Amino acid sequence: MTQRSHRFLAALVATSVALAGACTGSYLYDERVQAQLPVDRSVVVDGRFCTYGANDIVTPIKILFVLDASQSMRVTDPDGTRALATVQLLNSLPQDPEISFAVMLFAGSTTAFLTKSGLAEFEQLISYTPADYTLLIDKILNYTSPDPNRDATDFVKALAEVYALLSTDISAAALSAADAGGSGTAPGRYSVIFLSDGHPTFDETAQLLPPGTSVLSIRQLSILVQDVQLNTVHVFDPLQPPSSLCDLTGDGGCPLLIINQDAQLLKEMAAVGGGNFRDFENHEPVNFLGFELGAVRQGYVVKDILVTNVNAPVDSPAAPPNWDGGPTDAADSDGDGLTDAQEIALGTDPNNPDTDGDGYSDGVEVYFAARGASFNPLGFALPDGGGQDPGCPPALRGVDSDCDGLTDCDEQIIGTNAQLQDSDGDGVPDGVEWQFHTQPSSPDMDQDPDSDLLVNRQEVHLHMNPLAADSQFVTTSGYRYSIETDGPVDAQGRQCYHFRVDNVSLAPTIEYRPDGGMNLPDGGVMFQPDGGFLFADGGTGRGPGWNELLVVVTQVPANNPNARTLVTSYRTRTPRYPVGGVKLPVDGVVTVQPTDFVRGCGAAFPDAGP
Repeated sequence: MTQRSHRFLAALVATSVALAGACTGSYLYDERVQAQLPVDRSVVVDGRFCTYGANDIVTPIKILFVLDASQSMRVTDPDGTRALATVQLLNSLPQDPEISFAVMLFAGSTTAFLTKSGLAEFEQLISYTPADYTLLIDKILNYTSPDPNRDATDFVKALAEVYALLSTDISAAALSAADAGGSGTAPGRYSVIFLSDGHPTFDETAQLLPPGTSVLSIRQLSILVQDVQLNTVHVFDPLQPPSSLCDLTGDGGCPLLIINQDAQLLKEMAAVGGGNFRDFENHEPVNFLGFELGAVRQGYVVKDILVTNVNAPVDSPAAPPNWDGGPTDAADSDGDGLTDAQEIALGTDPNNPDTDGDGYSDGVEVYFAARGASFNPLGFALPDGGGQDPGCPPALRGVDSDCDGLTDCDEQIIGTNAQLQDSDGDGVPDGVEWQFHTQPSSPDMDQDPDSDLLVNRQEVHLHMNPLAADSQFVTTSGYRYSIETDGPVDAQGRQCYHFRVDNVSLAPTIEYRPDGGMNLPDGGVMFQPDGGFLFADGGTGRGPGWNELLVVVTQVPANNPNARTLVTSYRTRTPRYPVGGVKLPVDGVVTVQPTDFVRGCGAAFPDAGP
C-alpha cells in the first residue's frame, strides 16, 4: 500500500469517527471536564443481621367465647356440647402465661361474663384448675338470664359488648407496652368464637353486615394489633328434627329454609370478621378445634431488606454525570420529599421538613396542593390564631409515633397507620414508600406503573424511580445487593445473614445551622460523631454534605408469610459527600452489626454520639 493510500485511509477513519460522534454524541470529548475534579460520591453498606428467634417475640393469644344462652339453645343443643367444646379447646392449648380467655353469655339484651372476678376481662389459662373448668361448664349450662326477654336473641347487643372488651383490652396492652419500652412484645392476636342457633328475634342483617358496622368494627381493630378474627358457629341439633314441609297457611313458614338462612347469616358474619365458619346440624358434637388461633412463640423469616439514602431523591443520580448540573446534583437535605432547589424556588426552608410548623411536612403539602387540596407549606400562624392549615391537632405536630419517617399528621392525609411502620405489610416502611412515590397504604410492590420491566420492589431496592422508565441507568446508578447466609440456624431458630450493598450514592446536602450560624467563641467548629457541630449557645448543627442512610429489615412468622411485618432498622449519618474532595467514611464502607438494628423507634441515631 502506498504512503498516499495510508494517508487516505487515516483520513477516512478520522472522518468516520467524527461522523459517528456527530450522530450519537457518545464519544465526543467534553473539555468542561478539565475544570472539575472527579468526585467519588458512592459508599458501600456492609454488615450482618439476624432473624428473630422463637423466644424473641411473644405474641399474646386471647380467646373470647361468645355463647348464645337464650332458651332456644336448650332445644337446639340439648346435650350442652357447646360447654364441653369450650373446655375441650382450652385443655388442648399449651399451658402458657401468654394465653388467656374469657367466656361471655348473651340472652335477650343481657350479657354476662363467666370470669372468676365476674368482670369483663381476660384471664390467664394457667390460672384455671380442673375444678374451675367443671364450675365453668356448670355455669354455661345452667345460666338463667334475669332479662324478662331472655327468650329473645340479639346479636348486635352482644357484638357491641365484644367490641367494648376488645378495644379496652387493646388500649390497656398498648399502654403497658409503652411503659415497658415495647421491647420483645408483639401486638396480641384476638380470636372471637361466636356460637348461636342463629336466629335473631328481629332482622339485624343490615346492622350486622356491611354497610352495617357491628362485625366490621370488630375486624377493624386488627389495625391496632396483630390480628382480630370473628369466627362463627351454627348449632342446630334438636331431639326432634324439624319438619321438611312448609306451613303456607299459618305462621310456621318453611323450617328448613329458616335454618339454612340462619346458618348463612353466621357464615357471612365470619367472612366479614376475617374468621372461619363451622356448622353443626347432623348430630355431630360441637368442637372448636378447627379454628386457627395462632402461636405464642414462633420462628421468623426475612421478608425484605433494603438500603436507601434519605437525602438523595429517587431521580438522583438518574443518569450519567451532567456537567451542567441537574438530577445528579440534587439533594433533599431535610428529607421531606422536596429537593433543596425546589424548596428555594417555593420559599420553604430546605433545612426544615415542616417550614410553617402546622404538622404537615412540606413535601406532603406541596403534593396535595398540586392536586387541588387547600394546603400551603408557607401558612404560618397569624396573631389571631389563623393562618395554618387546619386538621392537625397541635399535640400531634412534629410527632412520628411509629418512626417511619412520616409524621402522624402526614399519615392521616396519606391514609396510612400512624402506629405501624409498614401499614400495608409489603415489607417496605411507609416513609420509604412515600420517598419513592409508591402506595404505602396498599401493597403495590409487584406492580410496574412505568412499564420499564422493573417492578416497584426492584426500583426501591435499586434507588430508581418507579414512575419513570429509567431502567437504562440501572448499571450506572442502581444499588447492587449481595446477601448470603452467615452460618447455620442456631438453637433458638435465628438465622444470620451477611449483606453488602454497593453503589450507594451520596447527595450534596447543605449546611444545617438552626441557631443562625453562631460558631464557637474561638471561631472554630466542634464536630460531633454524627457530623454535627456545637455552637456558642449550646445549639447543634451539621456541616454540608452529611447524608442519612437507612437500612431496613422486615420479617414475618415462618408459618404465616401474610402476617403483619416486624420492622427493624438502622439509621446513620456517618457518610459525607466529598466536600473539598474528602469523602467519609474514608474507606467508603459503612459497617452494620446485628446489634445496631432496633425495632420500632429505639435510638434515632445510635452511632451519633451525645
